[in-house]
Amino acid sequence: MWWLSHGKPSFSQMVDDATRPIFGSKAAVKESEANRVSNEAVAVVSEQSDALVGTLREGMTFSEVRDLLGEPNSKENLPRAPGSRKDPARWTYVTLRRTLLFEDGKLVSIAVR
Repeated sequence: MWWLSHGKPSFSQMVDDATRPIFGSKAAVKESEANRVSNEAVAVVSEQSDALVGTLREGMTFSEVRDLLGEPNSKENLPRAPGSRKDPARWTYVTLRRTLLFEDGKLVSIAVR
């Protein structure tokens, strides 16, 4: 029997030879770990952002919103409606997918984009 198996790899050697490129590849491990960390970070940021957006309330001022969410991606001063004395403004937060409408410096509307 010895002469039949002499010089041939054992089953465990064959498994090691087959899996060595997969388990030995540092690039594959690094990429997998990077993807895991990235996905976890996105989930945490998303949860934090949702929590911050959830604390928005009508009547908040520009500075209160800015302190809570940071600077918006865009700010627009809108034209007054006919007969209105209120100065409307729209702030857009792209990453939060929210558009906020202010009148006379107070938050009056939150739209999900």
